[in-house]
Amino acid sequence: MFLSTVRKYTRAKKLTPRMVNELIDHIEVYQAEKIDWEWIQKLTIHYNCIGALFIPDTDSLPVPDVTVNTRRGVYVTYEPAQNEQ
Repeated sequence: MFLSTVRKYTRAKKLTPRMVNELIDHIEVYQAEKIDWEWIQKLTIHYNCIGALFIPDTDSLPVPDVTVNTRRGVYVTYEPAQNEQ
């Protein structure tokens, strides 16, 4: 049911009240807190039919080393930068 609702709005250019009412059950807004001189506020969006959806930080996802053969004898290699501390 959720996927059929989402498919209706895949090409939407603007968020409308109708879209919000069909897709979102409720939103939890937490108290803002100051961390390292920056204000951070947590929100949790609970979608209809599936509940809250948590997406991990992209920094924690592994990035593979990639080598591409662009033309005969020429290879381009991408290696993620190592975090220097």
